[in-house]
Amino acid sequence: MLIISLTIITSLFYVLATSHVLSRLFHKQGPNQKVTVILSTVAILAHMLLLVNSVFRSEGQDLSIVNVALLTCWVIVVSVTAVSLKFPATLLLPVVYGFAALLSVASLFIPHHILLQSIDVELGLVAHISLSLLAYCILIIATLYGVQFYFIDKRLKRKDLAIVHSHLPPLMVVERQLYQLLNLGTALLTIALVCGFVFLDGMFAKEFIHKTILSLVAWAIFVVVALGHIKQGWRGKPVVITIMVAAFVLTLAYFGSRFVQEVVLNKF
Repeated sequence: MLIISLTIITSLFYVLATSHVLSRLFHKQGPNQKVTVILSTVAILAHMLLLVNSVFRSEGQDLSIVNVALLTCWVIVVSVTAVSLKFPATLLLPVVYGFAALLSVASLFIPHHILLQSIDVELGLVAHISLSLLAYCILIIATLYGVQFYFIDKRLKRKDLAIVHSHLPPLMVVERQLYQLLNLGTALLTIALVCGFVFLDGMFAKEFIHKTILSLVAWAIFVVVALGHIKQGWRGKPVVITIMVAAFVLTLAYFGSRFVQEVVLNKF
C-alpha cells in the first residue's frame, strides 16, 4: 500500500511539473522557476522514497529491471533539474518529467519479482556498475540535448518568431552543451568498459555476450561522433540522429535482455 501511495504522489507531481512547464513553453519569461522547483522537488523526493521501499525489502534486495529503470530515471531527472537551475532546459524538463511519471505508473503494472541478491562489494564490480550507470545517464541527457537542438534548429529554419522570443536557450549554447555531455559520457563509458574487461570474468560468456557486444557497438558510435566533431567539425541533424541510434543500442544493451527475461517471458 505504501508503494502504491508513493507511486501516485510521484506521478502526480511529475505530471503537475510537466503541465506547468508545457503551459509556458514558448512564453518569453518561460515557466516560473520557483513553481517548477517546488513541484519537481516533491516528485523527486517521493521518487526516492519509492525507490528505497521498492529495492530494500525484508526478503532481500529487489534489483529487477523495473527498479533499475526507476533508479536510472531518478538520476536523469535530478541531473536535468539541477542543470535547469543554471541553464535554460525548458524543452528537456517536460520530457524527463513526463517519462518519469509514465514509468512510475507503469511500474505498478509491469510484472517483476523479488530477486534475492547477495551484494558483491568487490571494488572492480562496484566501479564498473557505477561508471556504467553514470555514463548511461549522461549519454541519455546528451541525446535529449540533441533532440532539443534539432527542434530549435528546425523551428529557426522555418523562421518561427515564437521560438525567437521564447525562453528556449540559444542554439549554439545547446550545441556546446550537447558535445560537452557527449565527450564526458563517452569517456566514462570507456572507463566503465575497461573496468569490466580488467576486473570481471565472463564479459563474453554466453549470458552476457549480447550486452557486451551491444555496449561496444554503442561505444564505437559515440567515439566516432565525438572524434568526428573534434577533428572534422561534424554537426547538425546527421550527428543528432547518430547519437540517438547509439543511445538506443546502449539502452538495448543495458535493458533489452532483462526486459525480455523478466517481463515478456514472465507472462508466459
